[in-house]
Amino acid sequence: GKDDDGHDVSDSDDATVRITDVDSTIAVTKTANPTSLPEPGGNASFAVEIKNTSAVDTVTITSLTDNVYGNLDGKGTCDVPQILAPGATYSCSFTGAVSGNAGSQHTDVVTASGKDDDGNSVSDSDDAVVTLSNVPSSIAVTKSASPTAIQEPGGTATFSVTVKNTSAVDSVTITSLTDDIYGNLDGKGSCDVPQTLAPGASYSCSFTGAVSGSGGSTHVDVVTASGTDDDGTPVTGSDDASVSITS
Repeated sequence: GKDDDGHDVSDSDDATVRITDVDSTIAVTKTANPTSLPEPGGNASFAVEIKNTSAVDTVTITSLTDNVYGNLDGKGTCDVPQILAPGATYSCSFTGAVSGNAGSQHTDVVTASGKDDDGNSVSDSDDAVVTLSNVPSSIAVTKSASPTAIQEPGGTATFSVTVKNTSAVDSVTITSLTDDIYGNLDGKGSCDVPQTLAPGASYSCSFTGAVSGSGGSTHVDVVTASGTDDDGTPVTGSDDASVSITS
């Protein structure tokens, strides 16, 4: 401006407004399908979602890793880098093998990392859990007698016993083999326990026993095999054999 003598007057000053950073964040969500598999396991599909939860900044995801399955770049539909505007989401999925015993849980963690458009680091993780469910175990016991008929008052018969592990996945250990007439069969004839049987495997043994009775009667005795599967679940099975006493 001018003063009252017509001379020019002027002056300046500035004001500063500092632009502060707003922290950037991402949120990772991981899910498994299915969440339960029968032992000993199989394949599960894992879905990963990364959301840019920042208020203002764009973020670039440069790393996507899993603590079990490693680098996910190029695995399944997963691909990095990915640039996400505020509020935007990137999703992908991959398949991984899951294994374990009944009752165990397979847990793996995915981690996404990168930087926002100010060069600040962002990272987040999430896990997914797949539970291994029990597949019931079973055994089948078969007993036979030779001969199946003896003249009174009796004699000696040979009894053959077969124990088969009919379980789909579990091994079983037979720890007891008993007969309701001849008692504990461990060490009797060729019978010997414990015996560990893989799925589908069989164990066979035989022993001799005295048979007696009046003509027309029938000698019946029952053998029982017992033990546990590799999950510690009890298994048992029985079968009988008959010898007729003829006149």
